[in-house]
Amino acid sequence: MSTDIKQAMHVEAGKSFGTSEANENERRWDEDKIDRKNQDPTNHYDKTRMKLNFEIGPDGKIHPLGYQEKPLEIRLQERLAELSWKPFKADSKIQPNCCAKFIFGGNHDRTLEMAFGEQTINLEKDADNSYLHRCEEIEHWAKDVYDWCARRYGQENVIGFQVHLDESSPHIHALIAPVGIRPKGGRECVMWSAKFGKDRFEYGRILREMHTSLYEEVGSKYGLERGDSIDGRNVQHLHKRDYIRKLTKEAKQAEKAVKGLQTMIRKLEQELLAGRNRLKEIDEALASGKITLDKYEAQKADIQKLIAEYQSKLDDKAGKLHVKELELEQLTKDASKIRSVIQPFRNHKVDFSPPQITEKVPLFGTDKWVERQNRFIAKKFTDIVRKIESLYRNDAARQVEAAQRNVLADYGELYQLRKDVKTLIENNDVLESTLETMLDQLANPSLRSKIFAIADALAGGTPAAISSSGGGGGNSDTDLRWDGRRPDEEEEAYRRRCLMFAVGIVKRQHEKKSYRR
Repeated sequence: MSTDIKQAMHVEAGKSFGTSEANENERRWDEDKIDRKNQDPTNHYDKTRMKLNFEIGPDGKIHPLGYQEKPLEIRLQERLAELSWKPFKADSKIQPNCCAKFIFGGNHDRTLEMAFGEQTINLEKDADNSYLHRCEEIEHWAKDVYDWCARRYGQENVIGFQVHLDESSPHIHALIAPVGIRPKGGRECVMWSAKFGKDRFEYGRILREMHTSLYEEVGSKYGLERGDSIDGRNVQHLHKRDYIRKLTKEAKQAEKAVKGLQTMIRKLEQELLAGRNRLKEIDEALASGKITLDKYEAQKADIQKLIAEYQSKLDDKAGKLHVKELELEQLTKDASKIRSVIQPFRNHKVDFSPPQITEKVPLFGTDKWVERQNRFIAKKFTDIVRKIESLYRNDAARQVEAAQRNVLADYGELYQLRKDVKTLIENNDVLESTLETMLDQLANPSLRSKIFAIADALAGGTPAAISSSGGGGGNSDTDLRWDGRRPDEEEEAYRRRCLMFAVGIVKRQHEKKSYRR
């Protein structure tokens, strides 16, 4: 388990901001809406902790969440109107960025500590945490993050600043209008490039500087380290389909690990219960005089030692189970967010020099000179257009290829599902036949007693010899070849397997006898 206590900051460019997103940030939900949201296994909104949510208003002070009369999306539209912001035509495929959506957070355990201190919190769904109160440290952290945003983007441009303490980890949602000064005219306007750069290279540089600034001015005060940079690291970028497969595989592995740990915990709890029962037995034996005091103390010490060992193992497995459950929850969320297979066009930076007239205008033959210059400019312009066409044609081909791969991958999954269905149908037929055979055999008293005798012998771990002849004694060569109980097998499943194995043995012997007759 990683012990890194790092800050987290995510920023996303927004071309719009809808009512549903605003309602989620401000928790403008009723009870039914919250219950419907929580039906999604990736969601975890704790109704008993929603009263602890808060926001920082335009006055820079802490207020209850959703205290402002005007909803968040209306406040954003009013600020955009003040800046004379106008989107492109409604049918335009390209729209400008009008807002920046920030999420601030950090290490899970550290943010919970800032929010609730040493109070015990239950992160299970539908848990009752109504006894919790909000600590001042989370308010100070949120206020410092708000001040950091106000210094960088202007307090009047911080449209919303909500702090959520009702989910798995405390975090902040900040909605900010990126405002810059227009070079011509010198007036304020909505300008993404003024705050986040003109291209992805400048954006990457600004983003690194933002992480450093946030750490130096805020994170370092609360023990939150700056996040690692990906520069110089061997980072592998996967296609979405491959990434989905990777997340699905990791989720299955985490789910298997969770089930295995749960099985181990149940076994350890059974061992602990058996040990405590054994202590009661020797207490009763001592009281009745069946054992001496020396034997009692020796046996008690041994049992207490075993109980301590089991308890230590149980605590260790419980801790690992909690970690795996959190890992599985995060993987499930990541997989649900990455389901889209559409790949956007890349933003290409085309390097070119604008065509320029370098020759002087002659005194004679001006018409021919103009014609020659037009041909030169047309050639240069055509070359630039062809270069742009080539770049986006290649992107279109890449989209088609990606779509084909996705279709093939989906077809492969469909083919595998069909095979699985066929296998399940065949297994069902076999099980149905086996069940009919079992019912027929159980109806026969002699066969029924033989089946249960073999099954009990297998379940008890004792040798079970069955004679292959019509009469007489047993034959050592016919002892059942049995692998016993598997390490990860449940008691009920093991007994069911013993019974099925016994039915198969009796069926084969009964068929041999019928054949001999």
